[in-house]
Amino acid sequence: MSALFTQFHEAHPDIESEVNGAQMTPEQDAEWTAFSAALLAKHQAERAALADVIEAEQKNTGR
Repeated sequence: MSALFTQFHEAHPDIESEVNGAQMTPEQDAEWTAFSAALLAKHQAERAALADVIEAEQKNTGR
């Protein structure tokens, strides 16, 4: 289990993450989406910045 999901689970102990085949309810899924949104946005920004660097390097090397 990821550290982020562990934090989420500690804040939402009603979610049964250890039950085989258990699914989050739509409400719980929405809570997870909101909880993880900042980290997702950070990762997306980092990937976009890296893609820009790679693209610039490829242009400079003639690829």
